[in-house]
Amino acid sequence: MRFSPLCRHIFLLCLCPLALLSQSKIPEIPPNEVGFPLPYYSPVSGTFAEIRNHNLHLGSDFKSYGLNGHSILATFDGYIEEISYSKTGYGLSLNLYNPKYKVKSKYAHLHSFGGSLYDLELLRRAVLLMGDPTGFQLKLTPGMFSVKKGTSLGKTGESGSGISHLHLEFRSEKGIINPLYFPEIHQKDTTPPTILSLYLEGDHLENPILLTAKEKTKGKYDLYTDSGELFESIPLTGKIRFRMSGYDFIRSRNKNNVYGMDLSVNGSPIFSRNFDFLSYEDGSKKHQFYDINRSSLAPPVYFYHMYEQSKNFKEEGFSLDLEGYKPKETLQLELSLRDATGNKSSVFFKVVHEKNETETNRFSKNKRTGNKYSSNDGKIILDFSKTEVSGEGSLLLTEVSEKEVPFKIPTGLPLKGKIYQIDTKKMSWKGEGLGEWNIGYMPTNKESLYFYDSSIGKFQSITHKKKANGFSFRLTKLGYIMVLSDETPPTIFPMTSLARYIELPEVRNHCFEDRYYVLGDTGSGFRTSVDLTIDGQTYPYEYDPDRRAIRVTIPKSLQKERPYLLLEAKAFDFAGNVSEPFVDLISTSGWSEELQASCPVME
Repeated sequence: MRFSPLCRHIFLLCLCPLALLSQSKIPEIPPNEVGFPLPYYSPVSGTFAEIRNHNLHLGSDFKSYGLNGHSILATFDGYIEEISYSKTGYGLSLNLYNPKYKVKSKYAHLHSFGGSLYDLELLRRAVLLMGDPTGFQLKLTPGMFSVKKGTSLGKTGESGSGISHLHLEFRSEKGIINPLYFPEIHQKDTTPPTILSLYLEGDHLENPILLTAKEKTKGKYDLYTDSGELFESIPLTGKIRFRMSGYDFIRSRNKNNVYGMDLSVNGSPIFSRNFDFLSYEDGSKKHQFYDINRSSLAPPVYFYHMYEQSKNFKEEGFSLDLEGYKPKETLQLELSLRDATGNKSSVFFKVVHEKNETETNRFSKNKRTGNKYSSNDGKIILDFSKTEVSGEGSLLLTEVSEKEVPFKIPTGLPLKGKIYQIDTKKMSWKGEGLGEWNIGYMPTNKESLYFYDSSIGKFQSITHKKKANGFSFRLTKLGYIMVLSDETPPTIFPMTSLARYIELPEVRNHCFEDRYYVLGDTGSGFRTSVDLTIDGQTYPYEYDPDRRAIRVTIPKSLQKERPYLLLEAKAFDFAGNVSEPFVDLISTSGWSEELQASCPVME
């Protein structure tokens, strides 16, 4: 359904005052005065308002294809307002400010400044040389470094957190603007968002229902029950809630956050949200937009609230109150996800206003004392007293057999004991629930807690400690918990050839050769310390947490005395397993052409 500009304005004014307020806070800078931040049309690899571990992603990430050193361009006319550096977070960054429209763009994770502003790069070097080399934040005199739209301001890098990419934000006096709000930064795609599932919960529905979505035609999805039956209608009464899971492809393989969502009843919109603007306050309140117990960053899974959630997290919101409709009345519902270009995907089904008499309880009842829950056998206790609990429902803790779980336990990790499913009914929580599991003996060195995340369909790490009679753990997600024994060794392998040269030639250090070796483990997890030697001698290395690899830096001056270098390494996991020895014979031929007289010589 499309609205004229006037109809859309009236709709937002009547039904979505918060959305209208957000729109009014966006500076009215002419669209043609905002340009793309790179000299090539890079796909977006991370979008605005994506869920993160502690807050929301308040910008857009642009691909740099694993290479540092691409030019970054001024998105509008203005001047450099601030430069900063830290070893974490934004890394090396700068703020470009337009005083006419009072809007700034922030570029983060840079390799260096410069470009057309070479004096800015000299200032960076001087500040690091004379000040604290671990970081700085420097306000600049207005107009000291004035630029026009399209001016080269610096080079892309991977400083701070994350591998090579450019992070871009747009900020106003009131909050943060989605970069995709500006047409020149729109990713010109014709692919609508993907809908994965619909989570339906009701005051008078015995148990929540998770429906799987399958695309029928472009942008149109059917819903199916867990038994594979087509879902077309359901009898319900009271307040109901919808959470829709999905993502958006934007000219890349990355599963991105959507731009907006809508809910309509009988063709009339009753809920709409745009991720075009967030106040500074809302940037830390991800629970307003997502089911945080079912959503994930890696891999990305977004369960969107199709309703307004309370900011204080005390009461659960709702999508629709059927008490306002006549008994037996049939309602046609459409739930949609939208991207920034205007592509839309929808699911359709009917709700009949009457009590559902057929739903049965498939969960076992658990013992509850306040916000503490225990399994029927009393082996597991979950305490949510120190979390913020929303909703009047309860936690569901059910013992299941290995044959009943929707996953296969990895080879080499035999199951020790029981499996428990953790789910909720009309309840969610923010923070870490505290758990205790009494297995009746001290776990061995190889035994650990493992968690299968239901929303992403993968095993994820879970914070836990071994105790005299079992485990204590912290819980933030829903899924299956179990004890497995790690009988598999870790692995260590070289990265691809591209990863050995992560800088473009113009920013590459020609004095050193960097080698990356990836660590991996299917069990308890690898240790970041390895045994590494070159030609039989212990050699230093650095662990790169973003690549999950060790980096070995070798002076190219060694080429003068050694035609080959023999690198040997062994990796370890937390269960005491050791990898097979890894050997890499490194040829130094070809390095001589790149050697410079200023490079250090190894004695």
